[in-house]
Amino acid sequence: MSRRILPLLIALCLSGPAGADAPLPSPLTLEAALALADPAHPRLALARAGLDTALAEQRLANSRTDLELGLQLNPRWVEPNDLAPMQDHDDSRAILHARKTLHDFGRTRHHLAAAESAVQSVTWEQDHVLADHRLRIMQGFFEVLLADLTYTRDNEAMAVTFVELNRLRERHGLGQVSDITLMAQESHYQTARLQRLASQQQTRITRQRLAALLGRPDQVPGRLRTPALAGNDRELPDVDTLWTLAREHNPRRRSLQLAVESATARVGAQRAERRPTLSAEAQAAWWQREFGGDRNPLAMGLVLDIPLYDGGRVDARTAREQAGLHEARARLRDFDLSLRQAVLETWLEIQRLGIQREQARVQADYRDLYLDRSRSLYEMEVATDLGDAMTWQSEAMLFTAGTEFQLALAWARLALLTGQTTADPLAPEPFSPAAVGEEDS
Repeated sequence: MSRRILPLLIALCLSGPAGADAPLPSPLTLEAALALADPAHPRLALARAGLDTALAEQRLANSRTDLELGLQLNPRWVEPNDLAPMQDHDDSRAILHARKTLHDFGRTRHHLAAAESAVQSVTWEQDHVLADHRLRIMQGFFEVLLADLTYTRDNEAMAVTFVELNRLRERHGLGQVSDITLMAQESHYQTARLQRLASQQQTRITRQRLAALLGRPDQVPGRLRTPALAGNDRELPDVDTLWTLAREHNPRRRSLQLAVESATARVGAQRAERRPTLSAEAQAAWWQREFGGDRNPLAMGLVLDIPLYDGGRVDARTAREQAGLHEARARLRDFDLSLRQAVLETWLEIQRLGIQREQARVQADYRDLYLDRSRSLYEMEVATDLGDAMTWQSEAMLFTAGTEFQLALAWARLALLTGQTTADPLAPEPFSPAAVGEEDS
């Protein structure tokens, strides 16, 4: 198994069933969340089940030419022939039979090749599932943080609307504002109140989703610590380099390539069914009734089994495996098309988010200055929009955080597409072919 997934597997083992009941750390960090990926999660369990199935098929292929031993016990009663020298009715027998295939002219070789390729294919697919699950945990972690920021923004917006509503109520009592003006503000307040409730519920929904991803649906995380995503500062390679990396190192593509090899070997195995089989046989037997030496207690010999006619069954099974081969090749070609498109779209997304990141920083600086000015005017008892300025600042913080999280997820997706499944989103590691080569060595 490749060295690039060893840190992940170690983390999964350390977070096994024995630690599943331990409380989640508070505050929960992104590093801890990624390390808490539960091997019992259904997605990971399904991947392991697929690998177990492939390993069982490999053991079955390895056992095709193994020695076979059988013991036949046959107690029986007979009515002997009148001319038989022994007139006993007990004709019980015991036979020990041994058989060993010496040569099957390629059958076992093809079956073994198919099974070994299938095991490697499922192993790479398991690697992809593990890395994709980590990506989902990261996305779920960011969704919780964004939900908290959204609630903060909507809570401030509702508070500002409520203060304005109270002011208008006082003025309405003095006859200074009309009923329609008061009702308009009441409508704004109810809208803000409903939005705040929706945002508050979303904080619980996203936390429950993250708990499910961690395999701990009964432990809803509380406080989360916002990570410092230094990996967002990486230098973006050109798209042709990334496509080359994806073709050579994408785990799912490697899985599909090996699936083609396995299907090719299965076709060869079925075609080899037309060839003979050479076996060695030995037998030791005991009979209750003897017939003058015509029953041999020991026998050994060779058996050459030559198929002559099978009613078209071999042709049918070969055609079935050829159809599977065509399907495997089509899946690989289709994945290549989608992989190339995914690499391009992710590459462009990182470029766009880089510009959006600069926009978010400028906007955040502007909102900070605007809030300082509004606060100063408020302290000088000059009419000001301090409440709106606080809401706008919260909106800017939400936009900045959302941009950083989207950028980190885009880098993580690019790492998965190009096979760099251990790329750390929290560290500014270089994104280069050399790093991939070291991981796969």
